[in-house]
Amino acid sequence: MVEPAAEAGTASNPDTLTLVAIAALAYVIEVAVHEHVGHGSACLIMGSHLKELGAFYSACDDGALSSMGMRVVASAGPAASLLLGIVAFLVLRRVPVSRSLPYYFTWLLGSLGLMSAAGYPVFSGMSGLGDLGMTRDGALFGAAPEVLWRIGLTIVGYFGYMYVVKIMCRAIAPCAGAPALPHLAAARRATLLSYVAGAVVYLAIGAFNPLGWTIILASVLPSSMGGTSGLLWMWPIYRRSITTRGDGEGIHFDRNWTWTGVSIAVIVIYAIFFGPSLRP
Repeated sequence: MVEPAAEAGTASNPDTLTLVAIAALAYVIEVAVHEHVGHGSACLIMGSHLKELGAFYSACDDGALSSMGMRVVASAGPAASLLLGIVAFLVLRRVPVSRSLPYYFTWLLGSLGLMSAAGYPVFSGMSGLGDLGMTRDGALFGAAPEVLWRIGLTIVGYFGYMYVVKIMCRAIAPCAGAPALPHLAAARRATLLSYVAGAVVYLAIGAFNPLGWTIILASVLPSSMGGTSGLLWMWPIYRRSITTRGDGEGIHFDRNWTWTGVSIAVIVIYAIFFGPSLRP
């Protein structure tokens, strides 16, 4: 079904099914890059082996790693997310704004990568846990004085995250257009649905994990709902910082069964293989 074109003073919304599908796909790709390309590859490169590979974690054999090796493996996840974000935004420069669907998907993928990379210092600084945390499997294990390191991490993460949100605003501006009310409403709906879709698909995949609600509460919810919360509150910043009066017609696209089918297939395969966890 083809949606009607936007009339003067209004903005059409992207097809809901397609939007949810590509948003869920972007979330799955980001966590796969973070865990498997980041932590998993670093584990092998540092001379150890993977004991377990789940949808939201990579269990490396710590006994085969030096202290430095453990720090490298722990920090490789955020580093991979950062690289994903940078590459996606570089690719975005070559995607025509008129192709709203691939433009939005690439923007969302890059945004998720950068938000994850900037969000981990905040999470680890405030909780002491996670990839950059102070526990044995954290990159800053044994760092002293712990309280100063955690305060520093939190501050760096906060300002880094705010900078990332500004990058996101500038990058989506050619597509979203001037911050007029109809465009802003359509864009806010798109990122809200993306946020919800990501949280739901993470919860659905996490429910298959043998660790059950432990992994969901410790990893899935913080990474999906906390780490990507910028999608919810970026638009007031967009309104204040973006002054473009360009020709952007907002974020809208019709239903695309190719994108939707591919997204569903990738998500189902990822859930089947990594939801219950692999033991190489």
